Amino acid sequence: MVILIFPAEGTKFLNFELNFLSKSDFSRKNLNLNASPVIEVNSDSISKLEDYRRDSIRNIEEKRLKLFKDSVLIAEKKIQYPNNDRSILFPFFNSLQNAKNGKVRIMHYGDSQIEADRISGRLRERLQRDFGGCGSGAYAVIPATRKISIRNKVSTNWKRFTGFGPYIDTSIMHKNYGALFSFCKISPDTNVIDTSSICNGLVKIFRPKKGYKHCRNYQQINFYYSSKENINIKYVINDTIFYNEVWDSSYKIKKQTINFSEAPESFEAHFKSKISPLIYGISTEGTNGVVVDNIPLRGASGTEFGRIDFNGLKNMHELLSPNLFILEFGGNAIAHIKTKSRAQRYGNYFKRQINKLKKINPNAIVLLIGPGDMAKKENTQLISYPMLEEVRDELKKVAFETNSCFWDMYLNMGGKNSIIEWANQSPSLAAKDYIHLTNAGARKVADFFIEDIMNDFDDYLANKK
Repeated sequence: MVILIFPAEGTKFLNFELNFLSKSDFSRKNLNLNASPVIEVNSDSISKLEDYRRDSIRNIEEKRLKLFKDSVLIAEKKIQYPNNDRSILFPFFNSLQNAKNGKVRIMHYGDSQIEADRISGRLRERLQRDFGGCGSGAYAVIPATRKISIRNKVSTNWKRFTGFGPYIDTSIMHKNYGALFSFCKISPDTNVIDTSSICNGLVKIFRPKKGYKHCRNYQQINFYYSSKENINIKYVINDTIFYNEVWDSSYKIKKQTINFSEAPESFEAHFKSKISPLIYGISTEGTNGVVVDNIPLRGASGTEFGRIDFNGLKNMHELLSPNLFILEFGGNAIAHIKTKSRAQRYGNYFKRQINKLKKINPNAIVLLIGPGDMAKKENTQLISYPMLEEVRDELKKVAFETNSCFWDMYLNMGGKNSIIEWANQSPSLAAKDYIHLTNAGARKVADFFIEDIMNDFDDYLANKK
C-alpha cells in the first residue's frame, strides 16, 4: 500500500516535492472527508434579530391597542346609550322634527356650572335656530344669578325662598317649591290704610338687548303661581295701561298666560292682594318651537328632587310638559366622596331622583351630563380629585339602569388634570379655583355637546329613510 512504502518526510522528483498522508493522519477519528465546511456564526446578530422581531410584534400590538383605545375613547366622548340603543332619543328627535307644530321643552337642571344660562343658552339658540321657537324659558321672579337672556326688575318687597342648599328658610312650613326649586312672595306693607290690598308688588320684564338672537323675542309670558285668594292684576305694556284682570285662587300651582304678537319693549304686572301669591316662576317663550329652561341650583348635588314636595313638582311639570331633562350634577359631591362605597351610595341616591322624574313624566327622556374635571392641591401639586372617575362611572351606571343617556364632560375636556390645562390657556377656559369653567370654557363644552346631539339627530334622520 502506498501509505506503507511512501516516505513520511516526502520525496523530491525533478523540481517538485511530493507528500502523502501518514498512517496516523489517515486513521484519525475526527477526519471526515465528506463533512461540510464549518461556518462561524455571530450569536450577537441572532440576538439582535430576535429582539427586532419581538419589538416589531410589540409595536404592532401596541398600535392595535392604541387604535382600539382611541376608538373606545371617541365612542365614550359621544352620547352613550344603555345597550347602545340609540332609539332612546328618537321620540325627542321626532318632537324636534315637528317642533313647528307644537312645543318641545328641555329642562336643564344643574349646579353652579350652568349658572347665568351658560351651556343652556348656547343649546337653546342652536335648537331654536334649526327647529323654531323663541324666548328664554322659565326662571324665578328673582333669579339666583344674572342672566343675559332676561331683563327684569321687581319691587324691593319681593323675597325669594329656595328648597335646596344651605339657603332653605326654616320658617317655611311646607316643601312645595315647584319645578324651579324656589318661589317668590310679596312682603306685606303694614303701613297701608286699605287692608284689602296690603301686598303690592311689581314685576317688570324688558325685552333683552343682549344675549342670543332668538331669546330676545317671545310670544308668551307665563306666570306659575298659587294663591289662597283671588289676585288683582294690572298689566302695563310699553308704558301704556293695557288691562286689568283677576287671577283665581288656587291651592295647586296654576299657569296664567299673556299672549303677544311680538315681544313688547316692556311689560309690567302689578299685583294687589291681601295675602301674597306664591310665584313659582315666569317663562318667556313662543307658541311653538323649542323652549330651554336654565335651572341652576348652586351647591346642589342633584339629589334634591326627593326633598321637595312630590305633588308640587308633579303639578308644575305637568304644566310645563317637558320632553327632555338634562341633569348636570356631580361636582358638589366629588369633594366629599373619599371611597368607592361612598361613590356607589351617591349613585344610588341619584338613581332615585331619575326614577322620581320618570314617574312624574313617563314620556320624558333623561340625559345625564357627568361632572367635568376638577383639581385640588395635594402637597404642592395640583391633581384631579381622586374619586372623580368613580363618581362619573356611578352616574353613568345609574343612567343606563334607568334607561337614560349619558354624556361625559370629563372625557370631552381631556380627562385627568385637563382642568389645569384649561385654566392655563389664553384666553382661560377655566377659573383658577380649578373647578368652574369660564364663559369661554362653558361655550366650548356646550359646542362639544351640541355637536354630538346634532350628529345623533342626523343618524336618526338617516335611520328613518
